[in-house]
Amino acid sequence: MARALVIFIVLTLLPIFSASGKDLRFAVVPKFYSTFFDQSGNGCKEAAAQIAGVECIYRGPKVANVRMQDRIIEQLIDEGVDGIAVAVTQSKFLAENSLKKAKKAGIPIITYDSDFDISPQNNYHSLRLAYIGTDNFELGKALGEELKKLRPNGGTLVIQTGRPDSPNLNQRIMGIRSALSGKSYDAAPGLLLKNDRGWTEVREPFSNFDQLTQAVKQMESVMKGKPIKADSFIAVGGWPQNNVDLYRSMITPFKDKIDNKEVIIIMTDAAPRQLTMLQEQLAHINIGQSPYEMGRKAILTLHKIVTKQQYDKMIYTPMRFCTQQNYDTCAKLQPMEAMAN
Repeated sequence: MARALVIFIVLTLLPIFSASGKDLRFAVVPKFYSTFFDQSGNGCKEAAAQIAGVECIYRGPKVANVRMQDRIIEQLIDEGVDGIAVAVTQSKFLAENSLKKAKKAGIPIITYDSDFDISPQNNYHSLRLAYIGTDNFELGKALGEELKKLRPNGGTLVIQTGRPDSPNLNQRIMGIRSALSGKSYDAAPGLLLKNDRGWTEVREPFSNFDQLTQAVKQMESVMKGKPIKADSFIAVGGWPQNNVDLYRSMITPFKDKIDNKEVIIIMTDAAPRQLTMLQEQLAHINIGQSPYEMGRKAILTLHKIVTKQQYDKMIYTPMRFCTQQNYDTCAKLQPMEAMAN
């Protein structure tokens, strides 16, 4: 196992020679700069460094804002980049503005982390050539299945999300609801749980709009039991824990509730700082994604597209399950991401 890991790392670091006759500039555009997305930037830059004549441009808004993201994509188009990988903040706006312009300019587009919505009215998938990232519905199902293990007889639930119109986050919410209710839904995010197999959502999901302080305050209301009373909390992103100091100071007074499982806490993402929360037993489970690998595969895929090589149109990056028992080894499951931090 260890030897295989070393071989993997060595092979990953070997240089790849570009099949193109000119220098290529590829852009990775996150929803916004954050601990999570910056790992995709690291993966992008490391992959580009291994291909002669290829440059990675990692550029995004400071806060999650679809109009700002749209303007950045337009800037990249005007700069003449050779390909763009974008984490979709809002499908309709991007599709009908900057990404339409990119397609007209002949610039290949792929999505990562967050794909376009699929709805009966619109299917924007024709704008992108590939998707790289987590299978977001399956991530949501995994969050729900882990909750069922810890609370097998059902209970009351609050879900926390970022933007209510975020395509990938709505897929995760639908996955949670499907796992808990046993139902299938026609469109994301599915329907609010109302005594479905013993599970009830006490309110619509909290939307924190990627504001970390707001995310912690929303979670605190659940931990206090007022004004929101529920025995389970799932965040479909890592927002509360992305400000570790604020999270720790908020949740430490409620440690007895965590130890006694009065409130089950399940979080998405497993950055090293988040794993310290498991070590301190200030959460029950973190399900991690692979943002470094998303950025790395994005550059490799764009390079294959531009140089007319075969490429995979759908690449699902792995998840990892981190608990209070395995937190010390969980980070080692993603060695390349750990190296990037």
